[in-house]
Amino acid sequence: MSYIETSSLKNTTTMLIFAERDEIKLDPPYQRMGDVWTHEKKQLLIDSILNDYDIPKIYFHIYDRETVSEKGIKYSVIDGRQRLETIWQFIEGKYNLSSDFEYQRDPGLKLAGLGYEDIAKEFPRIRIQFDSFVLPIVGVTTDDEFLIEDMFSRLNEAVPLNAAEKRNAMGGVAVKVIRDISHHDYFENKIIIANKRYQHLEVSSRILLSENSIQESNKLVDTKKVYLDKFVQDNFDNDQKMDNLKNDVEVVLNEMSKVFSESDELLRAQGNMVLYYLLFRNAMQSSEIDKVSRRKLLQFRDELTTNRKIAENDYANSKFELLEFDRLSQQGTNDASNIRERLRVLSEFIGLSKTEI
Repeated sequence: MSYIETSSLKNTTTMLIFAERDEIKLDPPYQRMGDVWTHEKKQLLIDSILNDYDIPKIYFHIYDRETVSEKGIKYSVIDGRQRLETIWQFIEGKYNLSSDFEYQRDPGLKLAGLGYEDIAKEFPRIRIQFDSFVLPIVGVTTDDEFLIEDMFSRLNEAVPLNAAEKRNAMGGVAVKVIRDISHHDYFENKIIIANKRYQHLEVSSRILLSENSIQESNKLVDTKKVYLDKFVQDNFDNDQKMDNLKNDVEVVLNEMSKVFSESDELLRAQGNMVLYYLLFRNAMQSSEIDKVSRRKLLQFRDELTTNRKIAENDYANSKFELLEFDRLSQQGTNDASNIRERLRVLSEFIGLSKTEI
């Protein structure tokens, strides 16, 4: 089916959907990450439900019978994940109504600051009203995942998705490979960058773009949004190329995982991720991987700190290259020229014969 059909789902009260939550997939690949709403925004949604306001539509992808029988999942959420999680968390007692909540049908009732169980005990009719609130859920039927991803992207055009979230919603082979790489041991266990709002996907896409650029033109390109988006679009259905690229990147990441420790403090800055990847890549190509050690990278970091202190009191006796590395690490870290220069300085410190791309 190369088209989408939509229809309003029946029997979609808050309590029924809560009871069926194990049959609902909240995190299909195109989704943004969960629990990004503020505490205040969550309270406002519950306020709206209790005061019987309309809330935005929620969209479910309806799975076919074969998928349901195999996995027990009836739906995946195309749009509305934050709203569902907010409702479920309120029912589970994870937060309460705001301190200034007012029940508009009867302002004399004091519900401010109460949780779901408090309301159930003190105001059972209001609890029933909340449980019976009909969520505006639209069911979407199609067997083309790319159409679902496109729908997610369109529904969120007015929502401030970040670059990684927008790119993830584009779909295609390149996006799938970016996701796969982001689940490598290096991402899962080594880097200390939080994956909130798909930051691991952002790093993964930059590494893949850099590898692709080197293989195609033997040079680096800027790892900025416009080039990352073009890379995804140009390789939307290029299965063989992306599979080869994935394998090549994983070979380097495997070596990196051997050197870095769990939740490594050296892997805290996103601006260093492509730099370290290229360092290891060069070392492997020149058969000098044994020269790259965590101790050596720590020594380089300490050298930067020492040089910085020297410059504060005696600028003339500080090392200009290290000061320049410091400066470049603070701005424009996605520029190809910036990455090349930092790679040269770090490679020379490590003692590699191959210091450039």
